[in-house]
Amino acid sequence: MPQDNLATPVLRASGSAFQNQMNGLLKTRFELSSSGRRPYDGEIQRSYVSDRLRLADIRFTPHHTRLKAGKSSKHGHSFLVSQQVEGHAVVRQYGRRAEIGPNQIFFIDTSQPFEIETDEIRTRSIYLDSHFWSEIFPERNMFTATALNCETGMGRTCASMIDEVFDMPWTHDDKMMHRLAGCLANLLAVSMVTVHPEQPLQIAAQSPTLNRIREVIHARLADPDLDCSQIAGEVGLSVRQVHSVFSGTGTTVMRYIWQKRLEKIAVELENQALANKPVSAIAFEWGFNEAAHFSRQFKAHFGVPPAKYRASNLASPGRGANERPTNG
Repeated sequence: MPQDNLATPVLRASGSAFQNQMNGLLKTRFELSSSGRRPYDGEIQRSYVSDRLRLADIRFTPHHTRLKAGKSSKHGHSFLVSQQVEGHAVVRQYGRRAEIGPNQIFFIDTSQPFEIETDEIRTRSIYLDSHFWSEIFPERNMFTATALNCETGMGRTCASMIDEVFDMPWTHDDKMMHRLAGCLANLLAVSMVTVHPEQPLQIAAQSPTLNRIREVIHARLADPDLDCSQIAGEVGLSVRQVHSVFSGTGTTVMRYIWQKRLEKIAVELENQALANKPVSAIAFEWGFNEAAHFSRQFKAHFGVPPAKYRASNLASPGRGANERPTNG
């Protein structure tokens, strides 16, 4: 059953005790620390918890919040939407930084590194399962750690809905609450892209977004169906944005995929233990579906056909991986 206690705080504690209890209640993996010598205090005045949605009205003394070190689980992957009611905070994610004051909203991806620094605050926290945004807000990762002013326009509409949700008794069943969460996700997506239509894309080689795209490519390199639309879905961007982020590297997404596949194949062609394995079988295992196409790509990249490359490298065992034949 959803948790909803209006009379007394659901949770009140200090320091690590609050951190542990909050993480347990809200299914988060946060590390909290005090901004001063004294331990911070936290109080969850009210909460609602279901499998896809968590709501919490929280008071904090000055503190820092970040993602705990370790591997995140995709199960329960969610975004924290925070409406600042009182106090000020600074939030950082993906190289962006925003100062948040009363009656402003921001959101973060709770599965990726972030930092929040606050003074004494009260915040309304909404944890939306990624399911709510998978289709309606594919570019959401480009808007994390961005302040949405709620005094006017779409921001005011978004804040009004959050006010309504937190003023409700929360006695509806989970299905109704999830519908409300879906409405809020849609509204926040529209609000963000309306107020911030020109979000700058990070295209430098050290961009966290670019690194995430590369991680997805490397993890699925052998998948013959890997394409830009699948990558975009994995990283929470549109296809256009994936191409835009990658444009700063001097190559395209698909060229990068083919290049990495060819490099993996070249390593296996140099492996004496695989000397009797057909070249075509190695190519197929790394995502190539057509032998002639693979041979053309390999020769264009390394300057020689794959069979000749294998013969040359197996005949010269002292040659290192960095001494492969190249064009020109």
